[in-house]
Amino acid sequence: MARSDFLDFDCLAYATRRTGRAVTNLFNSRLAHLDLNVAQFGLLAAVAKLPGSTLAAIGESMLLDESTLARNFTVLERRELVEAEGGRGRGGKHLTLTRAGKKLHAEAMSIWLETNRDLASELGIKDAEAGRQFLRALGKLSERLKTEDGAAGRKSGGPHKIPVSQRSS
Repeated sequence: MARSDFLDFDCLAYATRRTGRAVTNLFNSRLAHLDLNVAQFGLLAAVAKLPGSTLAAIGESMLLDESTLARNFTVLERRELVEAEGGRGRGGKHLTLTRAGKKLHAEAMSIWLETNRDLASELGIKDAEAGRQFLRALGKLSERLKTEDGAAGRKSGGPHKIPVSQRSS
């Protein structure tokens, strides 16, 4: 019996984090020969999709904490894959990919697309889409509940009931 068989998978937080790590490990393995990990690729892809955006705006859209964002940006900047121009700090500098960044992004994107196709093919197209829909809904619900907790002044405590009318089916 695997060690993970003894763990509680009824917890959505644990299940999504464990699944996220397994998926991340697969992508990291496939990107390794490019000396790129999935977090760095995500940031590279975001800059490619949103050229001229600030580091703060990209971090906010990706829900990345400041230290993760700064660490991965520093790696990409050191490798001369991204450039930052303009104001000071993460809120003022506007990011673009360098020529080398565009080339690496294209190579990594090919691997990313192939890996996604492999996963979707193995799962089945319907299950893969159902999984994406579930994860989007879970993410949106979690963000909404966190915002509501903040607005209500809740810092911690027991479970918060979701009215039946707001539950997804």
